[in-house]
Amino acid sequence: MDKKIAEQLLSISTDCTRDENESIKRIMETCDEETFKMYRRLGGRIVGHLFTEIIAPIQSEHPALAPPDFKPMERIERPRLTLTKESQDELLASLNRRYEQIETMAGFVRENCDKAEAAAFRGRIHEVLAHVAEAMACVLAAHVEEK
Repeated sequence: MDKKIAEQLLSISTDCTRDENESIKRIMETCDEETFKMYRRLGGRIVGHLFTEIIAPIQSEHPALAPPDFKPMERIERPRLTLTKESQDELLASLNRRYEQIETMAGFVRENCDKAEAAAFRGRIHEVLAHVAEAMACVLAAHVEEK
């Protein structure tokens, strides 16, 4: 990843982490202990996933952007597919269509369901999108055989 893009993503992640920590603090100050504990667990997942899925991978790739005590993540290699160029192009087109189809579901439920139901369903939709994106990354990283 380009260092400037990495810096922008880290900046946004830092802002999100700060904002989430502030929201947890507001809940602690204004709600009962049980509500605070439940929300702290939800907020902790947000902050934790920001770190494990965005911040740590970026800082592992760009150590100059990491704090001095940061321990880089081990690189996990994607499965290396072997495809023809034609197969790769077909798979990418198919996965892009799938991504767009599934992505439209999030907008549809946002516009047509109550807010709580939409939020829960959009979370599940984004989980599916993450798997489609991972498949796309594997196809893009494939060894392409010459004919």
